[in-house]
Amino acid sequence: MEKLITQSTELFNRFLIENESAIKNHSAEDLLISFVFDAGEIDSEGKVDAYLKNSKISFYFEQPEIQFKIFAVDEILDITESGDGRFAITDKKLKGWKDKIVSNRENFACAKIPLFVGGMKFMVEHPDNEWKDFQDSTWFVPAIMFFNNGNDNLLVLNFLHNPKKPVEQLVNHFKTKLENIFRQKSNSPASLPHIRKIAGDTPKDKKKWKGMISEALERIEERKIQKVVLARKVTLFLSAEPGFEGIINSLKGNYPGCSIFIFRKNNSTFFGATPETLGRFKGNIVEFDALAGSAPRGKDEKEDNEFEKMLLSSEKDIAEHNFVVEHIKESLSGFSNEIEIHNGLSVKKLSNIQHLHTFITAKPENDFSIFNLLKELYPTPAICGSPKEAALHVIKKSETFRRGLYSGIIGFFNFDNEGEFVVALRSAISAGTKVVAYAGSGIVHNSDPGSEFSETELKLKPVMTLFKDEN
Repeated sequence: MEKLITQSTELFNRFLIENESAIKNHSAEDLLISFVFDAGEIDSEGKVDAYLKNSKISFYFEQPEIQFKIFAVDEILDITESGDGRFAITDKKLKGWKDKIVSNRENFACAKIPLFVGGMKFMVEHPDNEWKDFQDSTWFVPAIMFFNNGNDNLLVLNFLHNPKKPVEQLVNHFKTKLENIFRQKSNSPASLPHIRKIAGDTPKDKKKWKGMISEALERIEERKIQKVVLARKVTLFLSAEPGFEGIINSLKGNYPGCSIFIFRKNNSTFFGATPETLGRFKGNIVEFDALAGSAPRGKDEKEDNEFEKMLLSSEKDIAEHNFVVEHIKESLSGFSNEIEIHNGLSVKKLSNIQHLHTFITAKPENDFSIFNLLKELYPTPAICGSPKEAALHVIKKSETFRRGLYSGIIGFFNFDNEGEFVVALRSAISAGTKVVAYAGSGIVHNSDPGSEFSETELKLKPVMTLFKDEN
Protein backbone atom coordinates (compact mmCIF):
# COMPACT_ATOMS: atom_id res chain seq x y z
CA MET A 1 0.00 0.00 0.00
CA GLU A 2 2.65 2.52 1.07
CA LYS A 3 4.74 1.68 -1.96
CA LEU A 4 1.86 2.31 -4.37
CA ILE A 5 0.99 5.59 -2.66
CA THR A 6 4.63 6.77 -2.82
CA GLN A 7 5.16 5.73 -6.45
CA SER A 8 1.85 7.16 -7.66
CA THR A 9 2.43 10.45 -5.82
CA GLU A 10 5.89 10.74 -7.40
CA LEU A 11 4.36 10.12 -10.85
CA PHE A 12 1.75 12.81 -10.25
CA ASN A 13 4.42 15.28 -9.07
CA ARG A 14 6.47 14.60 -12.21
CA PHE A 15 3.34 15.14 -14.36
CA LEU A 16 2.73 18.51 -12.69
CA ILE A 17 6.35 19.59 -13.20
CA GLU A 18 6.19 18.65 -16.90
CA ASN A 19 2.96 20.64 -17.31
CA GLU A 20 3.70 23.48 -14.91
CA SER A 21 4.14 26.10 -17.63
CA ALA A 22 0.90 25.10 -19.41
CA ILE A 23 -0.99 25.24 -16.10
CA LYS A 24 0.42 28.56 -14.84
CA ASN A 25 0.08 30.36 -18.17
CA HIS A 26 -3.49 29.25 -18.85
CA SER A 27 -6.02 32.08 -19.04
CA ALA A 28 -8.87 30.09 -17.40
CA GLU A 29 -9.96 30.88 -13.87
CA ASP A 30 -10.22 27.14 -13.20
CA LEU A 31 -8.59 24.16 -14.89
CA LEU A 32 -9.50 20.50 -14.86
CA ILE A 33 -6.47 18.46 -13.83
CA SER A 34 -7.07 14.80 -14.66
CA PHE A 35 -4.43 12.21 -13.79
CA VAL A 36 -4.66 8.52 -14.72
CA PHE A 37 -2.40 5.83 -13.27
CA ASP A 38 -2.17 2.08 -12.81
CA ALA A 39 -4.22 1.12 -9.77
CA GLY A 40 -2.27 -2.04 -9.02
CA GLU A 41 -4.49 -4.23 -6.84
CA ILE A 42 -6.79 -1.36 -5.82
CA ASP A 43 -10.38 -1.98 -6.86
CA SER A 44 -13.83 -0.71 -5.90
CA GLU A 45 -14.66 -4.19 -4.59
CA GLY A 46 -15.76 -3.95 -0.97
CA LYS A 47 -15.88 -0.15 -1.06
CA VAL A 48 -19.10 0.61 -2.92
CA ASP A 49 -21.52 0.84 0.02
CA ALA A 50 -19.06 2.88 2.08
CA TYR A 51 -18.67 5.42 -0.70
CA LEU A 52 -22.40 5.51 -1.42
CA LYS A 53 -23.16 6.33 2.20
CA ASN A 54 -20.34 8.86 2.63
CA SER A 55 -20.58 10.73 -0.68
CA LYS A 56 -23.15 13.28 -1.82
CA ILE A 57 -23.00 11.93 -5.35
CA SER A 58 -21.65 8.71 -6.88
CA PHE A 59 -22.07 6.61 -10.02
CA TYR A 60 -21.51 2.90 -10.76
CA PHE A 61 -21.68 1.21 -14.16
CA GLU A 62 -20.79 -2.36 -15.06
CA GLN A 63 -21.15 -4.63 -18.09
CA PRO A 64 -20.16 -8.07 -16.75
CA GLU A 65 -20.20 -9.80 -20.13
CA ILE A 66 -17.34 -7.65 -21.46
CA GLN A 67 -15.63 -7.08 -18.08
CA PHE A 68 -16.15 -3.33 -18.09
CA LYS A 69 -16.62 -1.40 -14.83
CA ILE A 70 -16.41 2.18 -13.60
CA PHE A 71 -17.14 3.60 -10.17
CA ALA A 72 -17.11 7.38 -9.78
CA VAL A 73 -17.19 9.15 -6.41
CA ASP A 74 -17.84 12.78 -5.41
CA GLU A 75 -17.73 15.68 -7.84
CA ILE A 76 -15.27 18.43 -8.64
CA LEU A 77 -17.41 19.90 -11.42
CA ASP A 78 -21.04 19.44 -12.36
CA ILE A 79 -23.22 20.53 -15.26
CA THR A 80 -26.77 20.40 -13.96
CA GLU A 81 -29.72 21.71 -15.98
CA SER A 82 -33.49 21.73 -15.75
CA GLY A 83 -36.00 22.65 -18.40
CA ASP A 84 -36.51 22.15 -22.13
CA GLY A 85 -33.07 23.46 -23.09
CA ARG A 86 -31.15 20.86 -21.10
CA PHE A 87 -29.50 19.17 -24.11
CA ALA A 88 -28.42 22.41 -25.81
CA ILE A 89 -27.27 24.17 -22.63
CA THR A 90 -25.32 21.10 -21.50
CA ASP A 91 -23.63 20.95 -24.89
CA LYS A 92 -22.72 24.65 -24.73
CA LYS A 93 -21.27 24.37 -21.23
CA LEU A 94 -19.26 21.29 -22.17
CA LYS A 95 -17.68 23.14 -25.10
CA GLY A 96 -16.62 25.83 -22.62
CA TRP A 97 -14.55 23.25 -20.71
CA LYS A 98 -13.02 21.42 -23.66
CA ASP A 99 -9.87 23.58 -23.72
CA LYS A 100 -9.59 23.85 -19.95
CA ILE A 101 -8.17 20.43 -19.17
CA VAL A 102 -4.61 19.29 -18.49
CA SER A 103 -4.26 15.53 -18.40
CA ASN A 104 -2.13 12.50 -19.14
CA ARG A 105 -5.10 10.67 -20.64
CA GLU A 106 -3.33 10.45 -24.01
CA ASN A 107 -1.03 7.83 -22.41
CA PHE A 108 -4.10 5.61 -21.91
CA ALA A 109 -6.00 6.48 -25.10
CA CYS A 110 -6.81 2.84 -25.90
CA ALA A 111 -8.75 2.54 -22.64
CA LYS A 112 -11.36 5.18 -23.66
CA ILE A 113 -11.63 6.52 -20.12
CA PRO A 114 -14.74 8.58 -19.27
CA LEU A 115 -14.49 12.13 -17.93
CA PHE A 116 -18.16 12.94 -17.22
CA VAL A 117 -20.74 10.53 -15.77
CA GLY A 118 -24.41 10.97 -14.87
CA GLY A 119 -27.87 10.96 -16.36
CA MET A 120 -31.02 12.71 -17.57
CA LYS A 121 -34.66 12.22 -16.65
CA PHE A 122 -37.22 10.89 -19.09
CA MET A 123 -39.03 14.24 -19.20
CA VAL A 124 -38.56 17.76 -17.94
CA GLU A 125 -40.64 17.77 -14.77
CA HIS A 126 -41.32 19.16 -11.33
CA PRO A 127 -40.09 16.23 -9.25
CA ASP A 128 -42.30 14.46 -6.73
CA ASN A 129 -40.95 13.13 -3.44
CA GLU A 130 -39.36 10.07 -5.02
CA TRP A 131 -37.22 12.18 -7.38
CA LYS A 132 -36.57 15.27 -5.25
CA ASP A 133 -32.79 14.64 -5.13
CA PHE A 134 -32.35 14.57 -8.93
CA GLN A 135 -32.46 17.41 -11.47
CA ASP A 136 -33.65 16.99 -15.07
CA SER A 137 -30.04 16.59 -16.21
CA THR A 138 -26.91 15.97 -14.12
CA TRP A 139 -23.41 15.26 -15.46
CA PHE A 140 -20.35 15.48 -13.27
CA VAL A 141 -16.58 15.05 -13.25
CA PRO A 142 -15.83 12.77 -10.28
CA ALA A 143 -13.06 13.41 -7.79
CA ILE A 144 -12.18 9.70 -7.90
CA MET A 145 -12.91 7.11 -10.56
CA PHE A 146 -12.09 3.40 -10.53
CA PHE A 147 -11.81 2.07 -14.09
CA ASN A 148 -11.49 -1.52 -15.28
CA ASN A 149 -12.00 -2.84 -18.81
CA GLY A 150 -10.62 -6.34 -18.38
CA ASN A 151 -7.16 -5.31 -19.56
CA ASP A 152 -6.58 -2.09 -17.65
CA ASN A 153 -7.16 -1.53 -13.95
CA LEU A 154 -6.77 2.22 -13.47
CA LEU A 155 -7.46 5.01 -11.02
CA VAL A 156 -8.38 8.50 -12.15
CA LEU A 157 -8.04 11.40 -9.72
CA ASN A 158 -9.49 14.72 -10.89
CA PHE A 159 -8.95 18.22 -9.48
CA LEU A 160 -10.33 21.68 -10.13
CA HIS A 161 -7.34 24.06 -9.92
CA ASN A 162 -6.86 27.83 -10.09
CA PRO A 163 -3.73 28.41 -12.26
CA LYS A 164 -2.68 31.32 -10.02
CA LYS A 165 -2.22 28.98 -7.07
CA PRO A 166 0.90 26.81 -6.64
CA VAL A 167 0.64 23.33 -8.16
CA GLU A 168 2.53 21.89 -5.17
CA GLN A 169 -0.65 21.91 -3.10
CA LEU A 170 -2.19 19.45 -5.56
CA VAL A 171 0.42 16.85 -4.60
CA ASN A 172 -0.79 16.86 -0.99
CA HIS A 173 -4.42 16.63 -2.16
CA PHE A 174 -3.49 13.69 -4.39
CA LYS A 175 -1.75 11.79 -1.59
CA THR A 176 -4.62 12.41 0.85
CA LYS A 177 -7.20 11.13 -1.68
CA LEU A 178 -5.16 8.00 -2.30
CA GLU A 179 -4.74 7.29 1.41
CA ASN A 180 -8.49 7.69 1.94
CA ILE A 181 -9.20 5.18 -0.83
CA PHE A 182 -7.31 2.51 1.11
CA ARG A 183 -9.24 3.32 4.28
CA GLN A 184 -12.68 2.87 2.70
CA LYS A 185 -14.28 -0.44 3.55
CA SER A 186 -17.94 -1.41 3.47
CA ASN A 187 -19.75 -3.32 6.17
CA SER A 188 -22.53 -4.54 3.91
CA PRO A 189 -25.00 -7.13 5.22
CA ALA A 190 -24.39 -10.65 3.95
CA SER A 191 -27.93 -10.91 2.57
CA LEU A 192 -30.49 -8.53 1.13
CA PRO A 193 -33.48 -7.48 3.29
CA HIS A 194 -36.96 -8.99 3.02
CA ILE A 195 -40.13 -7.42 1.64
CA ARG A 196 -42.52 -6.46 4.41
CA LYS A 197 -45.20 -4.86 2.25
CA ILE A 198 -45.95 -4.23 -1.44
CA ALA A 199 -48.08 -1.41 -2.86
CA GLY A 200 -49.24 -1.14 -6.48
CA ASP A 201 -49.62 -4.83 -7.21
CA THR A 202 -53.20 -5.58 -6.15
CA PRO A 203 -56.06 -6.78 -8.43
CA LYS A 204 -57.44 -3.24 -8.19
CA ASP A 205 -54.14 -1.80 -9.45
CA LYS A 206 -54.13 -4.32 -12.29
CA LYS A 207 -57.69 -3.40 -13.30
CA LYS A 208 -56.87 0.30 -13.25
CA TRP A 209 -53.75 -0.15 -15.38
CA LYS A 210 -55.57 -2.35 -17.91
CA GLY A 211 -58.23 0.37 -18.14
CA MET A 212 -55.50 2.88 -18.98
CA ILE A 213 -54.30 0.55 -21.76
CA SER A 214 -57.82 0.26 -23.16
CA GLU A 215 -58.07 4.05 -23.33
CA ALA A 216 -54.73 4.20 -25.17
CA LEU A 217 -55.97 1.59 -27.65
CA GLU A 218 -58.98 3.81 -28.37
CA ARG A 219 -56.62 6.65 -29.30
CA ILE A 220 -54.70 4.28 -31.56
CA GLU A 221 -57.93 3.16 -33.25
CA GLU A 222 -58.83 6.83 -33.75
CA ARG A 223 -55.39 7.23 -35.41
CA LYS A 224 -54.33 9.92 -32.94
CA ILE A 225 -51.19 7.90 -32.16
CA GLN A 226 -49.50 4.82 -33.61
CA LYS A 227 -47.82 3.62 -30.43
CA VAL A 228 -47.51 4.68 -26.79
CA VAL A 229 -45.41 3.20 -23.97
CA LEU A 230 -47.19 3.30 -20.63
CA ALA A 231 -45.54 2.52 -17.30
CA ARG A 232 -46.58 1.38 -13.85
CA LYS A 233 -44.79 1.36 -10.53
CA VAL A 234 -44.66 -1.01 -7.58
CA THR A 235 -43.46 0.11 -4.14
CA LEU A 236 -41.60 -2.27 -1.84
CA PHE A 237 -41.24 -1.64 1.89
CA LEU A 238 -38.22 -3.58 3.13
CA SER A 239 -37.17 -4.92 6.52
CA ALA A 240 -33.94 -2.88 6.35
CA GLU A 241 -31.99 -0.56 4.07
CA PRO A 242 -30.44 -2.64 1.26
CA GLY A 243 -26.70 -3.02 0.72
CA PHE A 244 -25.88 -2.20 -2.89
CA GLU A 245 -22.90 -4.50 -3.21
CA GLY A 246 -25.37 -7.34 -2.67
CA ILE A 247 -27.64 -5.86 -5.32
CA ILE A 248 -24.74 -5.55 -7.78
CA ASN A 249 -23.66 -9.16 -7.24
CA SER A 250 -27.20 -10.43 -7.71
CA LEU A 251 -27.87 -8.40 -10.86
CA LYS A 252 -24.61 -9.24 -12.58
CA GLY A 253 -25.08 -12.92 -11.74
CA ASN A 254 -28.59 -13.01 -13.22
CA TYR A 255 -28.21 -10.44 -16.03
CA PRO A 256 -24.58 -10.54 -17.25
CA GLY A 257 -25.61 -9.28 -20.71
CA CYS A 258 -27.15 -6.10 -19.28
CA SER A 259 -25.67 -2.80 -18.14
CA ILE A 260 -25.82 -2.60 -14.35
CA PHE A 261 -25.93 0.91 -12.93
CA ILE A 262 -26.24 2.86 -9.70
CA PHE A 263 -26.66 6.63 -9.58
CA ARG A 264 -26.82 8.08 -6.07
CA LYS A 265 -27.41 11.69 -5.09
CA ASN A 266 -27.93 12.83 -1.51
CA ASN A 267 -30.23 10.21 0.06
CA SER A 268 -31.67 8.65 -3.12
CA THR A 269 -30.21 5.75 -5.08
CA PHE A 270 -31.37 4.86 -8.59
CA PHE A 271 -30.30 1.41 -9.76
CA GLY A 272 -31.07 -1.26 -12.33
CA ALA A 273 -29.93 -3.72 -14.99
CA THR A 274 -30.96 -2.47 -18.42
CA PRO A 275 -30.73 -4.43 -21.69
CA GLU A 276 -31.07 -1.31 -23.85
CA THR A 277 -28.20 0.80 -25.17
CA LEU A 278 -29.18 4.21 -26.51
CA GLY A 279 -25.84 4.84 -28.21
CA ARG A 280 -22.16 3.86 -28.04
CA PHE A 281 -19.82 6.59 -29.23
CA LYS A 282 -16.44 5.46 -30.53
CA GLY A 283 -14.95 8.62 -32.02
CA ASN A 284 -16.21 8.70 -35.60
CA ILE A 285 -18.48 5.63 -35.24
CA VAL A 286 -21.73 5.41 -33.29
CA GLU A 287 -23.53 2.13 -32.52
CA PHE A 288 -27.21 1.69 -31.67
CA ASP A 289 -29.36 -1.18 -30.41
CA ALA A 290 -33.00 -1.09 -31.45
CA LEU A 291 -34.79 -3.16 -28.81
CA ALA A 292 -38.60 -3.45 -28.85
CA GLY A 293 -41.08 -6.30 -28.99
CA SER A 294 -41.02 -8.87 -26.19
CA ALA A 295 -41.78 -12.48 -25.32
CA PRO A 296 -41.22 -14.61 -22.20
CA ARG A 297 -38.49 -17.24 -21.90
CA GLY A 298 -39.59 -20.86 -22.02
CA LYS A 299 -39.30 -23.41 -19.24
CA ASP A 300 -37.13 -25.52 -21.56
CA GLU A 301 -35.35 -25.15 -24.90
CA LYS A 302 -38.32 -26.35 -26.94
CA GLU A 303 -40.76 -23.89 -25.37
CA ASP A 304 -38.17 -21.12 -25.54
CA ASN A 305 -37.74 -21.65 -29.29
CA GLU A 306 -41.52 -21.62 -29.72
CA PHE A 307 -41.73 -18.24 -28.00
CA GLU A 308 -38.91 -16.98 -30.22
CA LYS A 309 -40.72 -18.13 -33.40
CA MET A 310 -43.92 -16.47 -32.23
CA LEU A 311 -42.02 -13.24 -31.54
CA LEU A 312 -40.37 -13.25 -34.97
CA SER A 313 -43.75 -13.74 -36.67
CA SER A 314 -45.79 -11.39 -34.48
CA GLU A 315 -47.16 -8.49 -36.54
CA LYS A 316 -47.78 -6.51 -33.35
CA ASP A 317 -44.20 -6.91 -32.04
CA ILE A 318 -42.57 -6.38 -35.45
CA ALA A 319 -44.58 -3.18 -35.95
CA GLU A 320 -43.52 -1.98 -32.48
CA HIS A 321 -39.89 -2.80 -33.28
CA ASN A 322 -39.92 -1.13 -36.69
CA PHE A 323 -41.08 2.16 -35.13
CA VAL A 324 -37.79 2.19 -33.20
CA VAL A 325 -35.59 1.27 -36.18
CA GLU A 326 -37.14 3.95 -38.39
CA HIS A 327 -36.86 6.55 -35.63
CA ILE A 328 -33.12 5.86 -35.19
CA LYS A 329 -32.53 6.09 -38.95
CA GLU A 330 -34.51 9.33 -39.20
CA SER A 331 -32.74 10.85 -36.17
CA LEU A 332 -29.35 10.06 -37.71
CA SER A 333 -30.18 11.41 -41.16
CA GLY A 334 -29.06 14.95 -40.25
CA PHE A 335 -25.72 13.71 -38.89
CA SER A 336 -24.61 10.93 -41.24
CA ASN A 337 -24.92 9.63 -44.78
CA GLU A 338 -23.44 6.29 -43.74
CA ILE A 339 -26.07 4.37 -41.76
CA GLU A 340 -25.94 0.55 -41.76
CA ILE A 341 -28.45 -2.05 -40.55
CA HIS A 342 -26.36 -5.10 -39.62
CA ASN A 343 -28.58 -7.94 -38.47
CA GLY A 344 -32.07 -7.13 -39.72
CA LEU A 345 -34.35 -8.67 -37.15
CA SER A 346 -32.85 -10.94 -34.50
CA VAL A 347 -33.68 -11.91 -30.92
CA LYS A 348 -31.78 -10.86 -27.80
CA LYS A 349 -32.34 -13.32 -24.96
CA LEU A 350 -32.13 -12.33 -21.30
CA SER A 351 -32.70 -14.60 -18.32
CA ASN A 352 -36.35 -13.55 -17.88
CA ILE A 353 -37.40 -12.15 -21.29
CA GLN A 354 -36.46 -12.02 -24.99
CA HIS A 355 -36.64 -9.01 -27.29
CA LEU A 356 -36.55 -8.26 -31.00
CA HIS A 357 -33.18 -6.65 -31.70
CA THR A 358 -31.57 -4.74 -34.58
CA PHE A 359 -27.98 -3.47 -34.53
CA ILE A 360 -27.33 -0.16 -36.31
CA THR A 361 -24.11 1.79 -36.92
CA ALA A 362 -23.42 5.25 -38.36
CA LYS A 363 -20.45 7.48 -39.17
CA PRO A 364 -21.43 11.04 -38.22
CA GLU A 365 -19.81 14.11 -39.75
CA ASN A 366 -16.60 15.22 -38.01
CA ASP A 367 -18.11 18.25 -36.28
CA PHE A 368 -21.02 16.42 -34.66
CA SER A 369 -21.91 16.91 -31.00
CA ILE A 370 -22.88 14.00 -28.75
CA PHE A 371 -25.66 15.95 -27.03
CA ASN A 372 -27.05 17.37 -30.27
CA LEU A 373 -27.33 13.83 -31.59
CA LEU A 374 -28.88 12.55 -28.34
CA LYS A 375 -31.43 15.38 -28.48
CA GLU A 376 -32.65 14.11 -31.87
CA LEU A 377 -32.55 10.48 -30.84
CA TYR A 378 -34.17 10.65 -27.41
CA PRO A 379 -36.75 9.55 -26.41
CA THR A 380 -37.07 6.65 -28.84
CA PRO A 381 -40.42 4.98 -29.60
CA ALA A 382 -39.23 2.04 -27.46
CA ILE A 383 -39.85 4.08 -24.29
CA CYS A 384 -42.21 6.80 -25.51
CA GLY A 385 -44.22 5.95 -28.62
CA SER A 386 -44.94 7.44 -32.02
CA PRO A 387 -45.47 10.17 -33.07
CA LYS A 388 -43.31 11.43 -30.19
CA GLU A 389 -45.18 14.56 -29.13
CA ALA A 390 -48.60 12.89 -29.30
CA ALA A 391 -47.32 9.90 -27.33
CA LEU A 392 -45.76 12.16 -24.67
CA HIS A 393 -49.10 13.93 -24.32
CA VAL A 394 -50.85 10.58 -23.66
CA ILE A 395 -48.16 9.58 -21.14
CA LYS A 396 -48.50 12.86 -19.23
CA LYS A 397 -52.29 12.52 -19.16
CA SER A 398 -52.41 8.81 -18.32
CA GLU A 399 -49.59 8.09 -15.86
CA THR A 400 -50.26 9.21 -12.30
CA PHE A 401 -46.59 9.51 -11.24
CA ARG A 402 -43.29 11.03 -12.38
CA ARG A 403 -40.97 8.64 -14.18
CA GLY A 404 -37.89 10.59 -13.11
CA LEU A 405 -34.78 8.71 -14.25
CA TYR A 406 -36.77 5.58 -15.10
CA SER A 407 -36.56 5.23 -18.92
CA GLY A 408 -34.19 8.21 -18.82
CA ILE A 409 -30.54 8.29 -19.87
CA ILE A 410 -27.62 6.93 -17.84
CA GLY A 411 -24.10 7.13 -19.20
CA PHE A 412 -20.59 8.54 -19.46
CA PHE A 413 -18.38 10.30 -22.03
CA ASN A 414 -15.18 12.27 -22.63
CA PHE A 415 -14.11 15.10 -24.92
CA ASP A 416 -12.94 12.67 -27.64
CA ASN A 417 -16.54 11.73 -28.55
CA GLU A 418 -16.15 8.44 -26.71
CA GLY A 419 -18.81 7.20 -24.35
CA GLU A 420 -21.92 5.13 -23.85
CA PHE A 421 -25.51 5.94 -22.95
CA VAL A 422 -28.14 3.41 -21.91
CA VAL A 423 -31.88 3.69 -21.42
CA ALA A 424 -32.55 3.21 -17.71
CA LEU A 425 -35.01 0.29 -17.75
CA ARG A 426 -35.50 -2.63 -15.30
CA SER A 427 -34.83 -0.11 -12.58
CA ALA A 428 -35.90 1.32 -9.23
CA ILE A 429 -35.23 4.20 -6.87
CA SER A 430 -34.39 3.53 -3.24
CA ALA A 431 -34.42 5.76 -0.17
CA GLY A 432 -34.02 4.15 3.23
CA THR A 433 -36.17 1.02 3.37
CA LYS A 434 -38.45 2.07 0.50
CA VAL A 435 -37.84 0.86 -3.06
CA VAL A 436 -40.00 1.98 -6.00
CA ALA A 437 -39.69 -0.23 -9.11
CA TYR A 438 -40.90 0.73 -12.60
CA ALA A 439 -41.83 -1.13 -15.79
CA GLY A 440 -43.59 -0.22 -19.02
CA SER A 441 -45.08 -1.78 -22.11
CA GLY A 442 -45.43 -0.65 -25.71
CA ILE A 443 -49.07 -0.37 -26.82
CA VAL A 444 -49.86 -0.67 -30.53
CA HIS A 445 -52.83 -1.80 -32.63
CA ASN A 446 -53.96 -5.29 -31.51
CA SER A 447 -52.29 -5.03 -28.09
CA ASP A 448 -54.08 -7.03 -25.41
CA PRO A 449 -54.28 -5.28 -21.97
CA GLY A 450 -53.85 -8.56 -20.08
CA SER A 451 -50.78 -9.56 -22.08
CA GLU A 452 -49.28 -6.09 -21.67
CA PHE A 453 -49.72 -6.32 -17.89
CA SER A 454 -47.96 -9.71 -17.91
CA GLU A 455 -45.10 -8.12 -19.85
CA THR A 456 -44.64 -5.47 -17.14
CA GLU A 457 -44.53 -8.26 -14.54
CA LEU A 458 -41.63 -9.84 -16.45
CA LYS A 459 -39.85 -6.49 -16.62
CA LEU A 460 -40.30 -5.88 -12.88
CA LYS A 461 -38.68 -9.21 -12.10
CA PRO A 462 -35.01 -8.01 -12.01
CA VAL A 463 -35.86 -5.72 -9.07
CA MET A 464 -38.67 -7.70 -7.40
CA THR A 465 -36.63 -10.91 -7.14
CA LEU A 466 -33.75 -9.16 -5.37
CA PHE A 467 -35.75 -9.26 -2.14
CA LYS A 468 -37.66 -12.21 -0.74
CA ASP A 469 -41.18 -11.93 0.64
CA GLU A 470 -41.14 -12.01 4.44
CA ASN A 471 -44.36 -14.05 4.61
